[in-house]
Amino acid sequence: MSKKRRNLWLLIALTVVMGGALWLLLRGGGEEGHTHEHDVSDSDGSGRQSGILVNEAQEDLQGLVFRNENAEYTAYLNETSGQVAFRELEGYPVNENFMEYVWFSVPQMLYQDIIIRTDDEGYSAKTYGLDKPTLTVKATFATGKTYEFYAGSNVPGYDEDVYYVRLKGDKNIYACTLDTPLFMGNSYYLSDDIFYEYDKDIDEKKQITIGNITLSGDNFDGSFVMQPSDITNLSDPYYGYEYLVTSPVYWPVKKSSASMLVYDLTYLMADDVAALNPSKKQLRSYGLTSPALTVSFVRNGKKCVLYGSKPEKGVMYVMVKGQSIVYRLDTDSLSLLHNLSPQTLYSVSALSVSLEAISGIQVKSADVNVNVSVTRSKNEKAMTENDLIYTYTAKANDKEIGYSLYTNFVKQMNDSVIQQWNVGQPKAKAAVTLTIQYFDNYQRKSDTIRFYRASDREYAVVWGDQPINTVTATWLNQLLENAKQL
Repeated sequence: MSKKRRNLWLLIALTVVMGGALWLLLRGGGEEGHTHEHDVSDSDGSGRQSGILVNEAQEDLQGLVFRNENAEYTAYLNETSGQVAFRELEGYPVNENFMEYVWFSVPQMLYQDIIIRTDDEGYSAKTYGLDKPTLTVKATFATGKTYEFYAGSNVPGYDEDVYYVRLKGDKNIYACTLDTPLFMGNSYYLSDDIFYEYDKDIDEKKQITIGNITLSGDNFDGSFVMQPSDITNLSDPYYGYEYLVTSPVYWPVKKSSASMLVYDLTYLMADDVAALNPSKKQLRSYGLTSPALTVSFVRNGKKCVLYGSKPEKGVMYVMVKGQSIVYRLDTDSLSLLHNLSPQTLYSVSALSVSLEAISGIQVKSADVNVNVSVTRSKNEKAMTENDLIYTYTAKANDKEIGYSLYTNFVKQMNDSVIQQWNVGQPKAKAAVTLTIQYFDNYQRKSDTIRFYRASDREYAVVWGDQPINTVTATWLNQLLENAKQL
């Protein structure tokens, strides 16, 4: 059952319980020893005979066993934790709220009408679905009383949650409202919180930190390793990126992709539980025998491994290593987890240089030779105790230029978009050379970036030991034009 529908049922069920409790209060239904045989009413004039089928004190409930078409559960109140638990789901992450509702729904049980007596002529259990009950409930109380009742099919003309019910030892067949949780199985009671075991000691998800991430699977050639960036030096070309790829190459992760992946790994919730203790056949059907994706990552200092199937028809199945639950994810609720590949992760910026770190730029080609120098002075009036504020002045070939003209040039320089990845060392002579110098207080002194013609439409970019990628000729030609205007 989906999270939205499950929460809706819980809200409806709570409303029914509160309404029933008010009805009992108004009719004096809380009196000790008050039994259903005397609680008959026709106050609405409909001809229906409503009343109380089970009327016991909540604190007297000692045990509850119920069996439906999905599963059988033995519910009890854990004296240590004070929480309702199911023996069959001990050791698994569960939704205590849904379990508690089952526990609280049985001691005060109403009926809306008496349908027929089982000793009447024409009675047939099959007619009411009671030959093969959809639900069997046995409740034991500290008073020594035990109630066992059976639910058959839905009663026509009533709401969909009204069933034919027979109480063991009672000859009447009743129309009773039964709560949806009583008919549900593992997918309802197991928690949607996929990383519950890692987070159970954490108050809020926002406290979670995601560390190193290693990806492998169908979309990756070997291991794709990502690490949080600790770069604080503005002269570093990878400054400002949240994550860096360290294998198979050293390159920044696209900022938006890093944020989306970290979000998924932090807040990932299942849309449903597909299977508990899945068989090999089930694992095969969910595409998890040989997972299409493996995500190994550090979550609050603990190593976590998530296995994922190939997304198909908007659905992806996942498992956490060490757990025996298969979860279903709807891909429209995911940010990036369903679409991971080097192409969606690598930054597409060929150049990334921090404006504040640049003290000079030289642009050289066959017909361009521009030397930009930048000076700065402290702005004492704008400075704060913690921040140095500078005023910048730019010159091109020793002629002062408007600072906005210079900043626009740097912005266009940083707007390059990679066209082809890792094309290999070019053999031709460099067509354009771009040299960048940095102010003395930064670690790097300078960088030299060379552009080689790769085709009529693209140039290869060679920058130190970085992967050699290509950019468009249109972008480079515009850069040269902009340099001429300085």
